[in-house]
Amino acid sequence: MTDPLAGPDPFDHHTAPDVCGLEGAPLAEPSSLGLHVPVGDEVLDLGSPEADLDGDGFMEAVTRGDDRGLTVYTDVDGDGTVDHVSTVRFDGSYDSWRLANPAEGVPFGGFTNEAGDPASPPPPPARWERTDHGHI
Repeated sequence: MTDPLAGPDPFDHHTAPDVCGLEGAPLAEPSSLGLHVPVGDEVLDLGSPEADLDGDGFMEAVTRGDDRGLTVYTDVDGDGTVDHVSTVRFDGSYDSWRLANPAEGVPFGGFTNEAGDPASPPPPPARWERTDHGHI
């Protein structure tokens, strides 16, 4: 099975058949204050959060779209990493995912584009689990 956020080729983050709006998203840098989304072995920067979905006064979501539909990328726990993704496509289909393996208490959920210590094992790639899907 392929990563639903990475598409069939994990080295081409511009191919994302299941989510919308990742085209053109740059690789995240450690100094970025935008929301970061792990996609395969890379971390993309979605820009500054623009919506407060739970009314707590903190912006935690970015909505991005393309010619297929819209996707809401949400950082529920406030660590700077997207951990919930919901897509609605113009054909009426929808999917939702959650990040299944974030690292607790580590900036950006433990995912980074920085090279790690070569003596240490590499961190596991992001693993997304689909939580819902269907057709309206």
